[in-house]
Amino acid sequence: MATVLENLTTAREALAAALATGAGKPNYTIDGQSVSWGELCDRMAKLDAMIATAAGPWEVITEGMP
Repeated sequence: MATVLENLTTAREALAAALATGAGKPNYTIDGQSVSWGELCDRMAKLDAMIATAAGPWEVITEGMP
């Protein structure tokens, strides 16, 4: 069974492939659903963020001001 990270990575790769096949076109049809270029870019950014979160331990560093 695939992990969450593997599933997210697979989804991102599929989206990247769809973007690559129609370079320069403003709208795409993926699995029967029409989406605009901006929506695809938003999906890619969201997948990148979810992959970064699922990839493992991370640390948040903050600084306070007096």
